Amino acid sequence: MNFFKKNLQLIAVSVGHFTNDFYMNLIPPILYIFTQEMGLTLTQQALIATVITTSGTLLQPLIGYFLDHIGRTSMLIYSVIWITIGMSITGLVDNYYVLLIVSGVAAIASSVYHPLGSAVAAKLSTGSQGKSLSIFMTIGGFAAMFTPLVAVPMALHFGRQSLALLVFPGLLIAYFLWKAKVQDIKFISDTKHEKAKAKGIKPHNMLWLGLVVVIAVIKIMISRLTIVFGIQILTLKGIDLILAGVILSIHLFARTVGTLTGGFLSDKIGEKKIMILFNSVTLAGYLLMTFTSGMLSAIGFIIIGYSLNSTATANITITHKIVPNNITFGTGIIMGFATTVGGIGILLFGKIADVIGLLDATQLFNALIFIIIIISVLLPKEFSDVSED
Repeated sequence: MNFFKKNLQLIAVSVGHFTNDFYMNLIPPILYIFTQEMGLTLTQQALIATVITTSGTLLQPLIGYFLDHIGRTSMLIYSVIWITIGMSITGLVDNYYVLLIVSGVAAIASSVYHPLGSAVAAKLSTGSQGKSLSIFMTIGGFAAMFTPLVAVPMALHFGRQSLALLVFPGLLIAYFLWKAKVQDIKFISDTKHEKAKAKGIKPHNMLWLGLVVVIAVIKIMISRLTIVFGIQILTLKGIDLILAGVILSIHLFARTVGTLTGGFLSDKIGEKKIMILFNSVTLAGYLLMTFTSGMLSAIGFIIIGYSLNSTATANITITHKIVPNNITFGTGIIMGFATTVGGIGILLFGKIADVIGLLDATQLFNALIFIIIIISVLLPKEFSDVSED
């Protein structure tokens, strides 16, 4: 109980993250129901999913930069209300183009919540940014697994129009954020001294930022690879289809555990060591997956799930240290821009896999993982020498 009271605002922001991700994942699992009633083509379904994802990620750096100068944490509450109402009313839409617009506009709220929410979570830490960010990211991470359990039964048994009822729990969460006084969190100082201090990003910092983004992009591509093609890879490695589905579930759960433990360890041993350690473990797991078969390959697949997300908080806290006066922008670059580029990269991977085969294309990532290990080694141990004055 004391932990809850002491960390009420962090818990509230993290629950808001869960809520945001819940509504972001509301439409894709039930697109087939929209298809049955509206006669959508596969292309139209793909475009809806792409618009939702892109609206929720691509604008994050721009909105993050804007929020760095405004510093209004009340935007977290508004964005929860925004995405709740927007995604809930999609169940009432009967026109493809209206559905495309409504879901796309609603998803923009995610471009607000992710960079601002993670930056606020870091601000709420008491010397343990990794711990605070890992709590924020772990709680939000459960949403992707939880949403289908709610959306699919509702749409099947009560019709997609019943999704409109989901407006109530979302608004209740927004009220919880308001009662927790999230809107009162001091995010940016209003003093003239601090405003004068908030300069632009220095050129030499851009190099380090670019390298950290490269790490994020490659890891997002691996993340998409294992989710989209994971079951196919496992079956090609001799794993039974049903067992492959179970292994994928374990892999996804391992990601959540990795996010939490990586954040806690980051505070103890430092971000650079976390990056080197877990990126090396990712390579070991990936080599095991690609160059063995059967259960050994499956074990490698699970190891990848754990180690892949173990650097998630370190990636963000390193970015905050590189651009300390633009941390919301920095978070948007890692969680938004890198996600978008990684998504485009996996499309390119699909083209390559069509030409040389899925397993051969999968092996190419071993070289990319080796590259991110090299970058991790090159990163400064401390970022005081690259931070802005």
